[in-house]
Amino acid sequence: MTNPGESDEWWKQYGGSGVSSDPAAGAGRPPTGGEPSSYPSAPPYPSAPATPSTPPMAPGPPSYSAAPPSTPYQGTPNYSPYGAAGAGYQAGYQPYGYPANRGTNGLAIASLVTSLAGFATCGLTSIVGIILGVIALNQIRDSGQEGRGMALAGIWAGVGLIALAVIWIVVMVIAGMASA
Repeated sequence: MTNPGESDEWWKQYGGSGVSSDPAAGAGRPPTGGEPSSYPSAPPYPSAPATPSTPPMAPGPPSYSAAPPSTPYQGTPNYSPYGAAGAGYQAGYQPYGYPANRGTNGLAIASLVTSLAGFATCGLTSIVGIILGVIALNQIRDSGQEGRGMALAGIWAGVGLIALAVIWIVVMVIAGMASA
């Protein structure tokens, strides 16, 4: 805000009622209409600006004379309420019971995709899907990631497609021998 003599903008924000731009008129009194104003009165301002006791500094980062004490009172623990380092939490521990989001294992996804691609490749990529599924299960067990169901589905889909491919080949061989 500015001093009363410099600008009338400061009292316009209060609606102009109940506030006088003349400091001698008694700032803070109700308007002359007899009813009190619903707007707060402006605080009294000095007639002349206060002279600074120190010379102005060049713009830049603020400088502080003394660091605050590490513990303001005797016997109070030094802690951070936001769970920052040194707050008493173990590394990797999520406070308030929320589990850590570790994501889904990428090899489990790849296992399922390559096993299902075995439909188009007559079971050839299903072998890759089985291998990726076994590796993904070992990684999931060690890291605690999600994706165990996808890894198992990739293994079982790969085994099923390979079994269907073997049965189809056997049936075709028997049918070819019977017609010959």
